Amino acid sequence: MKAVRFHEFGGADVLKLEDVEEPTPGPGEVTIDIAACALNHFDVDIREGISRFPVEPPFTLGIEVVGRISAVGEGVEGWQIGDRVMPFLMSHCGECRFCLTGRESLCLAPGFISFTTTGGYAEKLACPASHLIRVPEDLSDDAAAALQIAFGTAWHMLFTRGGLRAGETVLINSVGSGIGSAAVQLAHIAGATVIGTASTDEKLARASELGMDHGINHQTQDVVQEVMRLTDDRGADLAYEHVGGELFQKALDSLGKDGRLVTCGAHSGEVVPFDIIPFFRTQKSIIGSFVYTRDEVGKVLELARQGKITPLVHKTFPLSEAAEAMQTMERREHFGKLVLKP
Repeated sequence: MKAVRFHEFGGADVLKLEDVEEPTPGPGEVTIDIAACALNHFDVDIREGISRFPVEPPFTLGIEVVGRISAVGEGVEGWQIGDRVMPFLMSHCGECRFCLTGRESLCLAPGFISFTTTGGYAEKLACPASHLIRVPEDLSDDAAAALQIAFGTAWHMLFTRGGLRAGETVLINSVGSGIGSAAVQLAHIAGATVIGTASTDEKLARASELGMDHGINHQTQDVVQEVMRLTDDRGADLAYEHVGGELFQKALDSLGKDGRLVTCGAHSGEVVPFDIIPFFRTQKSIIGSFVYTRDEVGKVLELARQGKITPLVHKTFPLSEAAEAMQTMERREHFGKLVLKP
């Protein structure tokens, strides 16, 4: 089969389309014929060797996949050839106190911080059957591939960790990204007032179509001043932060007293200065958020099936253009997700 692999860490030029052996399912596994695979910034971290996960070349990227089961391994029950599925993102033991209470991303098993499967930049992959999620037929392949990480992460950040409530004001950084545009939609249907930031007016216009109430161009406007002006100096109740660097501090400064900042990423700067005094005097909170749960994926799949949310696909690429797709993502030229199709 065809697969896009890299044999050394580096830029997009290290990606090579190669012929590799087709995977066969082991006990408890299935093989999936891949219909679509969404790109994520985490793919860039893995390719560059800075993900802080154990990765050894040669390696096939791709963690967000949708497809159909084409082979079933020994001992697999409840799944059959032709079923439309996506693998749940994270590996988990299913037995520790966090797994048993629906918090799989905090699994205590040794080595749990790993992915159920990688290898989505290919025509097929093998995956543990225990981690499969059924995909409604109502969704297109592109939409289904673009949904899990963007909307699962956004749900977990906004509601499970951030505690967003109807009537509150939420500041969402980088609304043109996959998880940013997903957060705009979810916050809007939840009854919040949505303020968003982006680097271009075009991205802000697109986000307005999704339910964003106010947009701020962080390249030409002062984010904190604009948030305070829009809220009559009350500040935001919740800041949704996944960028890091300067925007992390701007989001924190845009909060009102007793405000909450929830964060899940830092591609623009992982280490930031932090002034403790105004932070505790205004009783603000910084909340970490790590991926999402299977139950949350089920919720957003159902919302998408009902047409209440729309996974956004900026552009699809063939496997042979995987390097160009990644470069497009790294240049931040997209609004929504980029998808590879075999």
